[in-house]
Amino acid sequence: MKLRIKKFLKELYILTRKTLIWPFVLLRKTKKPSQNEIKNILFLRHDRIGDMVLSTAALKVLRRAYSQARITVLASQSNHEILKHNPHVDQILIYKGILWFFREIRPKGYDLVIDPFVTYELRQAFMAYLAGGKYRIGFEEAGREIFFNVKGPVASTPKRMVGHLLDLVELLGCKREGCKPEVFLSQKELQWASETLDSKGININKLTITIHPGAYYPSQRWSAERFGEVARRVLEQGETNVILLGSRDEKALLRDVTKIAGDGVQVFSGLKLRELMALLSKCDLLVCNNSGPLHIASALKIRTVSMVGPTVTPLWLPYGKHDMVISKGLSCSPCNKAVCRNHECMESITVDEVFEAVKSQITRMHSKRKRRVATQKSA
Repeated sequence: MKLRIKKFLKELYILTRKTLIWPFVLLRKTKKPSQNEIKNILFLRHDRIGDMVLSTAALKVLRRAYSQARITVLASQSNHEILKHNPHVDQILIYKGILWFFREIRPKGYDLVIDPFVTYELRQAFMAYLAGGKYRIGFEEAGREIFFNVKGPVASTPKRMVGHLLDLVELLGCKREGCKPEVFLSQKELQWASETLDSKGININKLTITIHPGAYYPSQRWSAERFGEVARRVLEQGETNVILLGSRDEKALLRDVTKIAGDGVQVFSGLKLRELMALLSKCDLLVCNNSGPLHIASALKIRTVSMVGPTVTPLWLPYGKHDMVISKGLSCSPCNKAVCRNHECMESITVDEVFEAVKSQITRMHSKRKRRVATQKSA
């Protein structure tokens, strides 16, 4: 009942706001920038890790179309390291509040400001306006377009976030073909990951199954006990490594998983983001919730099995072609709640379902390895 009331109030607010702003939207004059006049681009992405990973596809499209321009990304403290070593970005700025934004960003005189937030909220659209860019574009939703002067798309069609972002930059004269989310690791980082796995005695000739049980919101988390049970069953199958990854804030969560999984699982806790990315690059399969590491793994072309409950689908589904998503699609989903008392959408996902998905992925990986070995022998 509370959910229905909240939904009704939200819809009423959006309708009222749209009605009040609509006359000004009708008077809005839009224009389209030519590529040769854009020398300085600001891309707003000061939110979470997964959002930044998915936005790398749009950044590549921008770089390809505006090769002469300087591309700056406004990132957050939590997600800015995703862009390290990314050849499509010239500068990364870390957001430090609206007063800092007005003082530091507006004087830079950006030619083009891009708001990639798929939302009805006005804050980011207003920031695009506040940046003082000659051209401003974003998703047009419930009057947000009053702050833009380049015609943007309406993100009403259900699709993955990457598709929406490519729709946005395509209206700037960009071609989207061949652009997918990407993250970049240095040889030094890759070497560190190999040496770290070796120090744990992990046999890299075996398939490596990685489990990341964390997520940004509690409502997005499958239980630690069930992750532990999946890990235990995988270890019982033999011929695979099972490693557990988590940040400094997730040490207690990793301990809970390990209690069920047993001694065979290798735990890497207290990891920094770039370290987690490097270790992920060495694994064959990631089992996780809908989270930043899910999108990192997908961008690294690593197979995944993920559990989705309150999250909007297909908006936040991973983009890779080898990703398996388990979701119940209950009538209350997606609720987008941060915390849920009932949590039926995640509780109804069983250990058997996840384990069967993991086994299916393992079978495919073994088949791929056999084909590769056979090809090498025939050559």
